[in-house]
Amino acid sequence: MKNYFGLILCSLALFSCGKSDSKQEKPATPLSEQNLKFEIYDSLIIDHIGNLVLMDISPNGNNYLLSDQNSGDILITDSEGSILHQYNRTGDGPNDYVGNKSGRFLFRDNSSYLVPTTQGFSIYSLDGEKIENFKPEFSPFANLVVSFSTSIQQAGNQVFLKLQGRYADNGNLDSARNLERIDINTGEYHPIIPFPKGSKYLGSEANFQGFDYHPVFTVKGDSLYFLFRNDPTFYAFSLDNLETPARSFKLPIGAFEERDMSKEVEPGSFDMRDFLLGSFNSIDPIEDGEILIYYSSGLTDEKANEVISEAGTDFNQIFTLAEKYNTVGYRILKGESLSPIIEKPEILGNMGKFVSKDEIWFSLNFEQAENDYSVIYKTRIVPAN
Repeated sequence: MKNYFGLILCSLALFSCGKSDSKQEKPATPLSEQNLKFEIYDSLIIDHIGNLVLMDISPNGNNYLLSDQNSGDILITDSEGSILHQYNRTGDGPNDYVGNKSGRFLFRDNSSYLVPTTQGFSIYSLDGEKIENFKPEFSPFANLVVSFSTSIQQAGNQVFLKLQGRYADNGNLDSARNLERIDINTGEYHPIIPFPKGSKYLGSEANFQGFDYHPVFTVKGDSLYFLFRNDPTFYAFSLDNLETPARSFKLPIGAFEERDMSKEVEPGSFDMRDFLLGSFNSIDPIEDGEILIYYSSGLTDEKANEVISEAGTDFNQIFTLAEKYNTVGYRILKGESLSPIIEKPEILGNMGKFVSKDEIWFSLNFEQAENDYSVIYKTRIVPAN
């Protein structure tokens, strides 16, 4: 009886295998066509009271680079959250970085990291010693600084930096470039990424402000991906040719408030309405040609005027009131299709570090919880259903 039962199981197994081999597996549905969510499955606990943001993880995964938004302190922890180094590099000392921080710091290798500023960038050791400062030959300036955005990337000995000032801010963008490429070995700065042919910012009758074309970019493999802050046109450049995009197309983003470029504006000025236009904030390549995009749709003129009027002189209240009408979130791009907005638990704050679709780190949303320690959440993108 025992052998007979085993024979039945073997027969069923062979039948099952044969059936499986006779059918091709269905191709996986692209993430861009699914309803998705960020799922929390781990966290990094740090014995530190403050508002910590994770900026980067060392290539070997052993060290975490964080910044306290309240104090400006820089913290280096191990993978268990133990603080190895803590110091502050804002000020006028010889070890302090020059200018204001212009974006997230980035590990250069396992023993050093890059600090982008409004005046260039510096390389620091993990214990906070400045190794080298890279200052451009022109006088930089910034019309918009997003402190924890991506403003520096690297590929080998080449660094890619978001830095303005090489070109006069006179509205003539025909010969202007949007980023700088720096050779680590020589320290030389080279302007890259022109305004592509057909860009709305090259129109002779176009009216806009400098931060409308604030660059949003990232580097992955042999490509540089690029968007302008208030333009839903996606560009991909080969690192071998940073003058002409390898491809470009309009994102099927849906509602997105672009500036009315027929209305005259005063160069260099801005008003509250400008902050309520649509904006692209980050792009992160995933895999198989998929890209994670973080954006806000912006408000129509009618809603923007309503919010500004209600907020009065309280600048911060403008953004609180705008949340009722603004669509903000992460979506996945594949080809020219976009997923619905990815569901995000309320406990999650801002994204700190994107590694892959299975490892995305978020800070704590301090409006939802307040602890006597700091926590960074590890998430992954999974189907919502």
